[in-house]
Amino acid sequence: MAFVEIEQKYRLKDPVKIRLRLAGMAAKKIASGVESNEFYDRNDFLNKQKVALRLRRFGRQSALLTLKGPRIKNNFSKRVEIETPIEYKTAKAFLDFLGCRLLRKYSKRRELYGLKGAHVTVDFLNKFGWFLEIEAAPQTIRKIEKQLGLKRADREDRSYLQMIFGWKH
Repeated sequence: MAFVEIEQKYRLKDPVKIRLRLAGMAAKKIASGVESNEFYDRNDFLNKQKVALRLRRFGRQSALLTLKGPRIKNNFSKRVEIETPIEYKTAKAFLDFLGCRLLRKYSKRRELYGLKGAHVTVDFLNKFGWFLEIEAAPQTIRKIEKQLGLKRADREDRSYLQMIFGWKH
C-alpha cells in the first residue's frame, strides 16, 4: 500500500465564489469547523529528517495522527504521509510515553468537501487569509483547478507550518 499525498494549495480572493462553484460541481460537504494541529518531536530527531509528526483534532474526541515525510520534487506538493484515526487522549498519552514534546500548534477554520475522487478544503488561517487545497491524483488536481477558475499564479507552495513558523519542511 502506498502512503503518498499529492496536493496543491491556492490562495483565495473570493471564498464565496469558490463555494458556489463547488456546489455547482456537486461537491459534497463532509465537515466544517475549527481544526487544531499540534506538532511533536523528540530531541529534534524528526526535524533533522524533515519529517513532521502531527496530531490533528477536528471536534472533541477523535483525532488523526499523521507522519509526513519530506517533500518530493513534483509539479504539486508530494510526500509520504502515513495517517491513522486515534482517540485524542490516547494519542497524547502515546506521544508523552515516547518522550515526544509539543513544538508548535495552530488552528484554522476548515470546510472539507468530497469531489470526483478528491478531497477539497477551504481554509481560513488568521493573519494569512483564505486558502483552498486539492488532494488527488495530478490529473484530477489539474481538472478541478481549471473548473474552479484557479490559476497557476494562485498557487501557494508553502505549507501552513512554513507560513506561520518559517519551518523548512
